[in-house]
Parts: sequence; structure tokens; C-alpha cells
Amino acid sequence: MSSLKRVLEYTKKYKTRLILSMIFASLFGLMAAAPTYLLRHTVDEVFIKSYSHLIIPFIIGFVLLFILKAVFMYLTSYFMYWVGNRVINDIRTDLFAKIAHFPISFFQEKTSGQLMSHFLNDIQMIQNTISLGVKDGVRSLFEGAFLIGVALFMNWQLALIMAIVGPIIVITTQRLGKARKKASLGIQQEMGKISNMLQESFTGIREIKAFNGENIEVGRFKGLLTQCFRSIMRNVKIEAFAPALIEPIGITGGGVVFYFAAQQVLTGIITAGALISFFGAVILAYQPIKKIVSFYSEVQYGIAAADRIFEIIDRVYPATKNRSLELIEFKAEINFKDVAFAYNSNSFVFKNANLQIKHGECVGIIGASGSGKSTMCDMLLGFVMPTQGNVLIDGMDITQISLSSLRNKIGYVGQRTFLFNDTIYNNVAYAQSNVTHEEVVNACKLAHAEEFIKDLPQGYQTIVGENGTLLSGGQKQRITIARALLKSPEILIFDEATSALDQESEKIIQQAIFELKGQKTLIIVSHRPAMLKNVDKIFSINSGQVRAIQTSSFRYEEGLV
Repeated sequence: MSSLKRVLEYTKKYKTRLILSMIFASLFGLMAAAPTYLLRHTVDEVFIKSYSHLIIPFIIGFVLLFILKAVFMYLTSYFMYWVGNRVINDIRTDLFAKIAHFPISFFQEKTSGQLMSHFLNDIQMIQNTISLGVKDGVRSLFEGAFLIGVALFMNWQLALIMAIVGPIIVITTQRLGKARKKASLGIQQEMGKISNMLQESFTGIREIKAFNGENIEVGRFKGLLTQCFRSIMRNVKIEAFAPALIEPIGITGGGVVFYFAAQQVLTGIITAGALISFFGAVILAYQPIKKIVSFYSEVQYGIAAADRIFEIIDRVYPATKNRSLELIEFKAEINFKDVAFAYNSNSFVFKNANLQIKHGECVGIIGASGSGKSTMCDMLLGFVMPTQGNVLIDGMDITQISLSSLRNKIGYVGQRTFLFNDTIYNNVAYAQSNVTHEEVVNACKLAHAEEFIKDLPQGYQTIVGENGTLLSGGQKQRITIARALLKSPEILIFDEATSALDQESEKIIQQAIFELKGQKTLIIVSHRPAMLKNVDKIFSINSGQVRAIQTSSFRYEEGLV
């Protein structure tokens, strides 16, 4: 199914309003064409036959027709815009719902700037096409059709001569439309690069300033804008060429028709009123036809944007399918059996990993940066799949367990904390719709977050700022631990949860973690050996190999056996 048809499919839910808008559009077209028909009788009866008593009725007739035209124009616009904006909201919702459920690998392939470009630029382009469709598409279609109908009624022979230029205009429009669609793709790619560059610059503004890199970034931005300008101008050339080519074709056809029409008037075949009415209809039809031609070109923009949107929506990731098992309760153990993981066939992170984590155990995983510690955690969360081997939870293969039931049983606290620009309370209670205030407070107490929250002027209603910028690193980390605890998960993963903290904050987080020992199954990932005191087991990842270490022989201060 083409992208245009798929966009139109979205209108089915709103067919009543869509039908009403079409009815009003047709009435608008009728009211737009009726004055040209009335013009024939005005000229023949008032000016040729001098029936002065008809002047007032004709004036009233013209006024009423234009009032009705304005009313139907308003009604058409209102209902069509209503449907159009509903469709845009539905497409936005479907796109976000699909992206939100994509695996982590999708977000590794796409930059945040590219994703933002889909929501801002592509969706906006579709919205602009719909808006233009209301103004220059639907209304102009009916207006042009009724005006051509009047021209045919007045003199079908002259109208057919005029129609000869039609196929020439259509073919020209189609070819230029395809060129515009191709050009719009280049514009969107450049806009995606600009969005990504802005995202990077604003996120990394501290590093940019620390290295005096402001002018470098300004230079990069100017370079990207230059590329985008070139893409835009390629499209402008095509856009400007269309009317410049089509208008002379139309005028040439009109000149030929006028020659034959003048001959018919001179020989008495048609009246002066019929001639004026005919040319009035033809001249007035030129503008809506010109708008339709322009709209066709604009539609190519919208189709190109819709192609990109539906390419995302249609993506299917096998790893998220065929997960029919439900993890109701974690009772026994987690097993890694001959597990290997590689980002590509030549680069294994680790191989033949075998480890067992029993229910209620506190396990440490240690290794150098990039050794694969976090990758193991990502496997348990279903973010990545094993390249070889199996990860089992209570005997069930993790690739067969539904992601929702799997993640409901696991709490995760990572090195990179993320907080929403919202209150502390809402950040802790995120995605937990039925929790009470008491439960939120208890989770914060367990995470030792209550200690600083109670000293804040607004307490739990304190806004934390974008990604928690109004809080310290230790405070942010304690809130993320509270958020994980509020889920009441059976498995808790702490992935380098203290690596970016000072000693005092680290001790508080360590205390919060080890107070949970015996209540939860704990997996503590760290490259700091001191973090692994009091664990039941330690697994070391080194040179792609995983091995168990006896806790009795592990020197916690140095990380040595």
C-alpha cells in the first residue's frame, strides 16, 4: 500500500466529518461557479436587451451567491482541518508507540537528532500537505470542476479545444512532482543532521566550553546550514520552474480558443453574454487548476515524509516477537549457559560464559571497562540477545519470556542516571500508577533519599530540573534507587551505580544496596573491588572469558586474587 493510501486510511475513523467537509466543498464549488453562469444572463438581458428592471435582482443574486460561498468555505475548512489534525495526532501517536517499544539496538542505529527530525520535520511536512490540501486541494478541485462544467455548458466545442492543453500540463506536473519528491528527501536528511548537531551541542555544552570549542561548533553549524541551503535551492529551482512552464502553456491554449470564440460571436453562433460567461468560467478556473497543480507538487513532499514515517512504523524486530512465556515469580536461579555475545561476527565481547545466580544471592561482577559487564545486564533486561548459548531464568529461555513480565521482575540502577523534569515524587513513582504516598516515602527511606528530601523547601514536590540538574550526583542516584525499589522487583541490578560519585555518596549508596541483601537477588556490577564486599559470589570478565572467583581469596582493595 502506498504511503498516500495509508495516510488516507487514517481518515476512515472520521468519515462522518470527512463526508460533511466534501459536501460543503462541493457546495462551495457550485457557489463559486454559479456567478459565471448568471453573468451570461446579466450581459444578454441587462446590457444587450436593456431590461433595466433586472439590475436589482441580478445584484441580489450575486451577493447571495458570494455569501453562501463564504459560508461553505468556512464549513469546509473547519471540518477538513479537524480531520487533518486528528490524522496527524494519530500518526504521531502510532510512530511514538512503535519507537517506544523498539529494542535498544534501534536507538544505537539512529541518532536522537534523526528521531527528532521524524517527529518535527517529517510530521510537520505531512501536516503542511494536509493544510494545503484543505485550501488548495479539495476546495480548488470542486471549484475548478464546476467552473469547467459551466464552460462546457456554455460551449462544449470551445471547452474541448481548451482541454487539449490538459494532458501537456498533467505530464509536466507529474515529472516535476517526482523531482520535488527526490529533492525533499535531501532536505530532510540535511535537517536530520542539523537536529543531531544541535542535540549534541546542547547536551555537551560543558565540554565545548571547557575546550574553547564554541567557534568550532559554530563553524560546524554553518557548514550544515550551507548543505541544507543547497538542498533547499535544488527544490526551489524545480518549484519555481513549474508555474513558469505551465502558465505559458495555458495562455497559449486560451489564445487559440479566443480566436475561434471571436469567430462564433461574429457569425452569431453564440451571444456576447455566453462568450463572457465562457471566458469568465475559464479564467476563474485557471486559479484553482493552478493551485491543484501546485498542490500535486506539495503532495510529493508529504509522500516523501510519509515514506520515512511508515518505514519506521513497519519495522519488525524478531527479538521482540514470539515471547509467549510469562515470568510470574522468580523462584530458583538464573543460568548463563555457554553464552557469547558479539556486535559483529569478528568481534566477540565474551565467549562461553557459564554462571549461576541463585534466588536471594548477592553476586558481584567485576572486569575492566568494555569487558562486557553491562552487556550481561542488558541481556537480563532483554535489551540485547545472546549471539550464542542461552540465558535461563527458572529454566525458561529469556528470549521466550515476554518483555513486560521480565522487566517487571527486575529493578535496574545504572551509572548514567536519568530523571524527568518533574517532581521528586513523580520521578520515584514513574510508571507505578497505583502506589501510595507512604510506599513512595518508604522506598526513599530504603534508598537513603529521605535524608535530603525532607530538607528541601518543597520536599517531594521539588522540581529536579532537566535530567536532575538541580540535584547532586549522589542525590540523583539515590532517587533512581528508590524508583527501582518501588517496583518491588525480585532481582536488582546495580550497574556501576557508584562509579561517578564521591566517597561519601558512594558509602551511602553502598549502605542502601547491602541493606537489601537477603531480601532481593542482587547483581552488583563494578570495576571498584571495594564495592563487592559482603557479596556471596564474584564473577570476573577478562579477555572475553568469564570465571568465578572465591570471595575468600579476593583482595577487595586492589581487585586481585
